[in-house]
Amino acid sequence: YIETDMRAMYNPTRMKVIEKAAFKLVDKIKSLCPKCRTPGFGIIDRREGLPCQQCHFPTRSTLSHIYSCQKCSYKKEEKYPNGKQTEDPMYCDICNP
Repeated sequence: YIETDMRAMYNPTRMKVIEKAAFKLVDKIKSLCPKCRTPGFGIIDRREGLPCQQCHFPTRSTLSHIYSCQKCSYKKEEKYPNGKQTEDPMYCDICNP
């Protein structure tokens, strides 16, 4: 019988995932810590609480990303990482229960 070759080097779907992961790795290596200039300064956590556009109650959407350096433990919080300062009421637990 014949089987498909599912090794990553011959599977287009797996190759796309590997390519995406490689680009993310390169981006992280190029991201330097503002304090000690060590490569790998990246997101370690996210904070929920982006306010609702209508009622201003905190939603489950991302309010900020927390970045950290693995070498010197410097941390930085970047608010509104998705470019939005309020969330659509569709995603609010108060306005749309």
